[in-house]
Amino acid sequence: MSEQTPETAEQYLYGIVPAEAQLPSGLVGVHDQPVRLKKHGQVAAVLSATDPVEALGTPEDLLAHTRVLDSLGSSGPVLPLAFGTLVPDEQVLVTDVLEPQQDAYYAGLQDIAGHCQYTVTVTFDRETLLREVLDEVPEAADLREAIAGTTEDQTRPQRIRLGELMVNAFEARQPAAADPVLDRLDEAAARMVVHERRQPDDVAETAVLVANEQTHAFEQTVEELAQKYHPRLRFRLLGPQAPYDFVPVG
Repeated sequence: MSEQTPETAEQYLYGIVPAEAQLPSGLVGVHDQPVRLKKHGQVAAVLSATDPVEALGTPEDLLAHTRVLDSLGSSGPVLPLAFGTLVPDEQVLVTDVLEPQQDAYYAGLQDIAGHCQYTVTVTFDRETLLREVLDEVPEAADLREAIAGTTEDQTRPQRIRLGELMVNAFEARQPAAADPVLDRLDEAAARMVVHERRQPDDVAETAVLVANEQTHAFEQTVEELAQKYHPRLRFRLLGPQAPYDFVPVG
């Protein structure tokens, strides 16, 4: 039996780039494997061989996947593929991935060229909102006084009820808090995708596509929003990133 080469081993896929793209020197991906390109027509897949012994799917693998894509995104357009995407070998990559979709991939790359993604997460400051609720809801103030100096076991029902009042307060205040922030971000971005809220204190989480020459201005916009709504809202900005949320469907 012939020994496998990197090209005939199972391949890990990171994303799709233009055929003329250049990889950063020394770029490594999952399992510390060197990253390379497989070109086909006007596009190329970014890939690396996998280690047949090591398990795939660890937090370190996810970090490596993200690092490769963000590195590529800093120098040109890239269409990220889902974490954990594998093909049996390079031949299958060409026949099943690149060949049937190359026109769509190329169109997608043209669509995002010259742009990068930022992710903006906005949450309520819990202590600030608690003070609001205590000032406005007498029942909450009474419960807060009742649990002061007690253990969780002694006042569990009161703590549960206070938690319910806080969740209700988050939900009631979220639309008014989110709308002006999202409107301003939308004005500063080329495109925007709003994610579903995951926690009661989430105000908004949104991915925005920003032209490369506008990145400084966009970051300044987020800083101005954070100052304007401090201390009630907390802002977290990630980016520039690869355009994870702007890959064409399919």
